[in-house]
Amino acid sequence: MFPTLRPVFYGLVFLLALVLAGCSGTPTRHLVSDVCMIKTGQTSRQEVLTLMGDPDSKRMVNPGVEEWVYYEEDRSMMQDTPLVGGAFDANGYNMVRIVLAKGIVVSCRYSGFESDEFDWQDDYSWQETEKKKAAEQKPVIEKK
Repeated sequence: MFPTLRPVFYGLVFLLALVLAGCSGTPTRHLVSDVCMIKTGQTSRQEVLTLMGDPDSKRMVNPGVEEWVYYEEDRSMMQDTPLVGGAFDANGYNMVRIVLAKGIVVSCRYSGFESDEFDWQDDYSWQETEKKKAAEQKPVIEKK
């Protein structure tokens, strides 16, 4: 190799190693694909733990019946931006509820929510329109 290019080569190798190290981190769960492997009435508690890992929350519904909840944020690309990512909100949320009775899955539900799903609640223009219509329909009573 050319002696003048050696520092550039080492710099590129170092930069590549730095970029690849940034890709490592906590393992990512994919709730949508993982939940497809769970069969109601067949999958055991141990199989759920193997497929999905530890649940984010557990609660006892009745003696012998427990509910496990898996929760995952659908991160936006901006959230992964270094230094400023914490200022951005998630795109949505994914949730899986699994009910186990006597160690066997009896119910498994997946829910996905987008962050703007309930924005319609903040839109009051339809209420204003209804008020105007009601005001126009009121009879005017003249006093003598």
